[in-house]
Amino acid sequence: MLRNQRGNILFWVISAILFIAIALVLILPSKYNLDPEKNTDDCTTNMKNIWVATSDYLNDFQRDYYGDPQVLLTTKKKDDPKNYYLSSPAYCPESQGGKEEYIIFAKYSEEMLGSEMKNNSGILIFCPNLGKFPKHFLDKSFYDNMSTTKLQNYLIDDMNYIDQQTKSNGKAKNDAVMKYIEIWKTDPECYAKRSADMKYLKRMIFPDNEDLKLTTEE
Repeated sequence: MLRNQRGNILFWVISAILFIAIALVLILPSKYNLDPEKNTDDCTTNMKNIWVATSDYLNDFQRDYYGDPQVLLTTKKKDDPKNYYLSSPAYCPESQGGKEEYIIFAKYSEEMLGSEMKNNSGILIFCPNLGKFPKHFLDKSFYDNMSTTKLQNYLIDDMNYIDQQTKSNGKAKNDAVMKYIEIWKTDPECYAKRSADMKYLKRMIFPDNEDLKLTTEE
């Protein structure tokens, strides 16, 4: 009889473990996306959509915009007041249900080209989880089909260099881009310095890199 009781207990323990395992298999994929590659694709798609929305906002309001997408979600388009610049909130899939906002750096400026004043804005969007997921990054290929300005091309070139230098080191990449945008935000002469020296900002981020060292000719 004791043997039968032990057998029953063992049966129920095994059954309970199997039930929990099956429940986890069914619940987790629906709650969290466990596919890292798809998470990366979804995150970069979110950033692309935010970039386009920010570009429209900058063109309409002609002012710098630093922060998160909340303004885009709550501001109606000037030429289409029935709709907002960003139609719905989006978050990095790796946040696992959390609502950490994407980071927006958008600088508005104009530059005289010939006899005409032209938009010379630049926009960068960053994933809040970049430090852990270095592939959550808008690389140079995103801009291939975009209409870009002189300033935007500076940003693209510098981000491409940061990406090449940091590779899969998420913390280093995140630290570099945060330092980069802080320089832009705090130095009013940053554009002039970057225009005069294409290595200026790269040197500020990576002061020990030999390829960035000033030569006597420079």
